[in-house]
Amino acid sequence: MTVRELREKYLRFFESKGHQRFPAASLVPYDVTGRLDESLLFTGAGMIQFKPFFRGVARPDHLRLITCQPCVRTGDIDEIGDDTHLSFFEMLGNFSFGDYFKAQAIAFSWEFLTDKQWLGLDPRRLSFSIFEDDEEAYNEWAFWLTPAGLEPASRIVRLGEESNYWPANAFSAGPPGPCGPNSEMFYWTSKEEPPGNDYTQEDWVRDEAAGKWVEIWNDVFIQYEWQGHLKDPSNSKLGYEKDGMPELPFKSIDTGMGLDRTAIVLGGHKSIYEIDVFQPIFAKIRGLRGAGVPPAGSREERAERIVADHLRTASFCIADGILPGNTGRGYVLRRLIRRATLQGQRVLGFNEPFLHIVYEGLVESMGDFYTSLIDQREMIVETLRNEETLFRRTLSNGLRLLAEQMDALIAQRKSSYSGTAAFQLYDTYGFPLEITQEILSESGFTLNVEAYEAALAEAQIRSRKAQGDTSAYGGVTAAEELTADDAPGFTTFLGYSGVDAEARVVRIRPAGEGLLVALDRTPFYAESGGQTGDHGTLTLPDGTALPVDNTTKSGGTFWHHVSAKEIEPEKLLGQTVRAQVLGARRDRIRRNHTATHLLQAALRQTLGTHVAQAGSYVGPDNLRFDFTHSKAMTPEEIERVERSVNEQALANTEVTTYVDLPIDEARAKGAMALFGEKYGDRVRMVEIGDFSRELCGGIHVRTTGEIGLFKIVSESSAASGVRRIEAITGEGAYEWVLEETKRLREAAALLKTSPRELVPAIERTVEAAKEERRRREKAEMASMGGGTATAERSDAIDVGPVVLWRRNFGDVDPKLAANAVDNAAAAKPNQVTLAAVVSNGKPQFICKCGTDAVTAGAHAGNLLREVAKIAGGGGGGRPDFATAGGRDAGKVDEALEAAAKILATMVGVSAD
Repeated sequence: MTVRELREKYLRFFESKGHQRFPAASLVPYDVTGRLDESLLFTGAGMIQFKPFFRGVARPDHLRLITCQPCVRTGDIDEIGDDTHLSFFEMLGNFSFGDYFKAQAIAFSWEFLTDKQWLGLDPRRLSFSIFEDDEEAYNEWAFWLTPAGLEPASRIVRLGEESNYWPANAFSAGPPGPCGPNSEMFYWTSKEEPPGNDYTQEDWVRDEAAGKWVEIWNDVFIQYEWQGHLKDPSNSKLGYEKDGMPELPFKSIDTGMGLDRTAIVLGGHKSIYEIDVFQPIFAKIRGLRGAGVPPAGSREERAERIVADHLRTASFCIADGILPGNTGRGYVLRRLIRRATLQGQRVLGFNEPFLHIVYEGLVESMGDFYTSLIDQREMIVETLRNEETLFRRTLSNGLRLLAEQMDALIAQRKSSYSGTAAFQLYDTYGFPLEITQEILSESGFTLNVEAYEAALAEAQIRSRKAQGDTSAYGGVTAAEELTADDAPGFTTFLGYSGVDAEARVVRIRPAGEGLLVALDRTPFYAESGGQTGDHGTLTLPDGTALPVDNTTKSGGTFWHHVSAKEIEPEKLLGQTVRAQVLGARRDRIRRNHTATHLLQAALRQTLGTHVAQAGSYVGPDNLRFDFTHSKAMTPEEIERVERSVNEQALANTEVTTYVDLPIDEARAKGAMALFGEKYGDRVRMVEIGDFSRELCGGIHVRTTGEIGLFKIVSESSAASGVRRIEAITGEGAYEWVLEETKRLREAAALLKTSPRELVPAIERTVEAAKEERRRREKAEMASMGGGTATAERSDAIDVGPVVLWRRNFGDVDPKLAANAVDNAAAAKPNQVTLAAVVSNGKPQFICKCGTDAVTAGAHAGNLLREVAKIAGGGGGGRPDFATAGGRDAGKVDEALEAAAKILATMVGVSAD
């Protein structure tokens, strides 16, 4: 059975049981309310997005859901390449939120596993683990095992909370939140006959450790709310003290079947890399190499597996909007791409970027189900190619340096590599620590990780000092919060229709020097989607106006950042206030936000459909738009984009907002989605004629004419494969044009011309300067004696069979001295020509040896090395040409004088 067939069977089975398919979540762990789980780097399980449903803070439209969730876990990255480990996998899951529970979940699992219509597995090859005290689960499995002729005790094992409770050990240790026992399902993979009815738990534990039982599915029964408190609030590492574990208002089911692992079992494979989904990727790798299947257990086999796994993970990450970087998810992605690149170059022999080519194998195997691999193909290919190319620029130099350092350690009979040196490899050559460790380990070296971390920490401190403090208030996670008894779970936003409203204070949090204030409803837009938060005031009934200098949100709550220190939070809670947004500031933000939509559309028209938003800032004074593109824009491209946006502004097109549109309809209209963002079934779409359609929750102008003038002020690199445009609109753009016009007039006045004639005037001035420089250089050459063919004999002496010509030119342009040396040495095969100049107080030496002089034993590099030593320097070069530098300008004449004796020794004559 193929992975595709298994995936579809699972989904169809649960659809037949009243479940509804639900879109997979982003690999960036946002839940269904749009809240980011800050405790996770990646989505690592199907239930992550459903946490609000399990907790009851949000309610799904359908109580039975199914998903096929891409997951990333990189904790065992060093093990990838063996038979079992992956960094990317698919998790099938069926979920119930207050609908069916334990009995029905177990019945579904049994039917899907054993019924001939579905997987049709032999019941004798199945076993089940349960939490040690879960009698209900035992009885439910026994209900199905007994009619199959199996003794329940021979197939059900009771295990502790470390393996059969979710989260692990949550029964006794927490953390606070929903929890419950679970039951895992195992399949007998041994070639031996399945155990009989006399099989014991001790037998099972032994065989499971030997790999004969492989887990394929897990049912979690979420039924309790673990309550407790930190043992020491100042040290969370000490864990929690349990207060109680009451039952939840409703019980839920969370299941997970590893698609890849189950495919191994059903296919009778030994390795996870034998399943069909990997074969098109391997075919691409081997086709590029011109090689067949590598020997089992070989370096090549392991390298192919690492490349295939890391390519899958990297591609899905990029499709979800993650880009290579130096921190967080971006760092993990960069590490994966670079690790794959390293294996490709060092083991598989790929000396040119190859991952973007192998990617087509991934599209072939998974693109039919995961259409983002096709929709984002250009972006993924560009990012893979750019990141690999960037790493390859420094890879060879880094590997060479590392090899030299290891050779030096071997010579010194040392086996520990410096952590500081490892940090320099990371900082200079882009080697993630783990890659350096891997290479060192292959050669038997250890690494001083503590020294590496100390060097990294020092660099991070320097970076933070350079960036400065960017927040006036703390985050919205303050420990103390005042909450009104009837506070709603979210803030109603009124800002689409106005900038002024009456509202009630329902939550307050202290934050640094001020307060974070939540209202039951608000016209203030909270920072999101790149648009900055609104500023304004909250006016109390007594007329006191509290300044609001930012608005952010957490989940569905909008937090107004109030800077007033003297207000007592207890007195403010529950008060009715007048919330007023600074209208003029909001209008400038509107212009910039709509202009950003026009900019993205113009970029896609001009550069291609690979352009996707990679970040943005929309403020009152300017806009910043980061987009995926592999190279700098040309001046002509920038001009075309700017002209296109201004044409749309002049057209004064109506901006139409669809506030509750089915997402399929929005996509059918061609709406652009925020790169990497996941959306619900209904969305908000902003349409600007036929030019731009985007899913967006921001605030916009009514017609494009309100934007006024649009001006791009810079285009630069934001990251590898990401460009950044900064632009201004309206009054800001007009003021910019006035300032630039003023500068043009001032520049024209200096050249006594008009702004219109400024360029020709500059060209004439530059040409006149060049001509004057040529005239001056010619005169200086003549005065130096380098402009004649005679090369005065007063500067030359005979040293045996050769002539030594030497001169100290003093403080002149080194280029002129080099020209003088060329002229002096011309057509003189037996001459050694030696010159010195003093530039910026430092002596420099130049030497040329003719062919006959070299034959006689003269060597320019060796001669200069000794000459420069006298002036406190060093250098060298070829026998016929060399340069050197010194530190003591007062020793130049002495050094030139010594050249005769040094040269005499070379050509074998007396120095006298």
